[in-house]
Amino acid sequence: MMLASDLTKYTIFILLVFLSACTKNRFPNIVSAEEGMVSKCNYVDTISEVSDPGKMVFPAKYSNPYDGELKVLERASNMGASHIVWWYNYPIGSSASAYRCAD
Repeated sequence: MMLASDLTKYTIFILLVFLSACTKNRFPNIVSAEEGMVSKCNYVDTISEVSDPGKMVFPAKYSNPYDGELKVLERASNMGASHIVWWYNYPIGSSASAYRCAD
């Protein structure tokens, strides 16, 4: 009886680990592109974001304190963009042009 309970706990734990590993890419519909690839696409906006420097004070609390890239991707996704062209992507901040392509 105890063996089945332990097996269930380990199975749930392993499934949670695999599930968390699959959530790395939060915005699969955004494609990083070169300028030539978006020449026939509609320009949406240029997005710039800075990382939150307060997160660097407590690094153990946050897994990725440099979240400028993630903020740019999130805004582009909310605008309905399908492609982005990065202008710069540094730990202190990121900027990209967002485009909506037909295909």
